[in-house]
Amino acid sequence: MEDLMKAERMKLQYPVLFILFLIGALGTVMLGINSLNSENFAGFYVRGWKTFYLHMASFHGLFLYPLYAGVLASFLCRYEHINGGWKQLFCLPIPRSRVYYAKLGTLMLLLGLIQLLFAGSYLLAGELLQLGNDLDFTGLIIGTVGGWLALLPFAALQLWVSMRLKSFVSSLILSASIVIANIVLTGLHASVGAWFPSTTAYYAMYPRGTALSPRLDVIPFILIVAATSAAYIWAGRRSLMRGAQL
Repeated sequence: MEDLMKAERMKLQYPVLFILFLIGALGTVMLGINSLNSENFAGFYVRGWKTFYLHMASFHGLFLYPLYAGVLASFLCRYEHINGGWKQLFCLPIPRSRVYYAKLGTLMLLLGLIQLLFAGSYLLAGELLQLGNDLDFTGLIIGTVGGWLALLPFAALQLWVSMRLKSFVSSLILSASIVIANIVLTGLHASVGAWFPSTTAYYAMYPRGTALSPRLDVIPFILIVAATSAAYIWAGRRSLMRGAQL
């Protein structure tokens, strides 16, 4: 499995990914700083680490992070869609299920790296802004790790879609369309909204106890994430086993 994941990582275009990750991190920080200094929020939030995290996490979890899942899944399948790559891959004496899990594992590894970059940029920017002493490091870890785990069903869904769609552009357009719908979907109670896998990272990362916190019951949310993850992983693996994209 490690060799397969190494092969998947070799296919990636690291200069492009580096630029995407850097732009995303800088954009999230700049939007967080802009919201932190906005007069529109001055009467609702106290300037500090918690407010800065709230603004960064809301944009990251709502739009950027699920969009990354779609982009990365498309990158991981782009090589196989070119010049009959799937047929060449399936000629090798490798179980197709391992190919699927190698792609999903690589995708989750990259998404975990993005979360580390998010946390690092938050801490660095917060120190430069001198936000005080109210840093909730435990909350940051819970939000970062929770957002990563909660995105698993959407990552599995995006991988499934990317395996089926040969057009890189079509896959990205579909991903962007789903993510835009988060504006409406995240307004629902998490027991309903979490069934739409693009919303789960937002629900997991947004801090509890604020005026605009999404309505979330932890245990039902975890069960929904687990159920949808199992469903999309099963569907994606089954699709690859049947060779539907050949």
